[in-house]
Amino acid sequence: MDTYVVPVTFPDLDTAKRDASSLVEALRTAGLHAEMADDPRLDLEDDAGRRDPGPTTRELRVHADGVAEVRERVQMVVDGQFPAGMVLLGEPTRL
Repeated sequence: MDTYVVPVTFPDLDTAKRDASSLVEALRTAGLHAEMADDPRLDLEDDAGRRDPGPTTRELRVHADGVAEVRERVQMVVDGQFPAGMVLLGEPTRL
């Protein structure tokens, strides 16, 4: 198995903070070993006064047998978890 990086773009920082962990849990439930890379922007507790940066891309790391498997299975979970077009996936890249 190889590790692949998949850019996952959420519509805004709040959605990325709120839903990234549930996406990872859904991927794990679907049988994939997945984790989000650390993002220091998500550790800020007092960010109520911040300006929302708009679309926020997180780095998802998935262990799988190939690019096609990663693309298909992650997209299937995203489609089942979010409304169409809300969360966009970039092209998986092998580490």
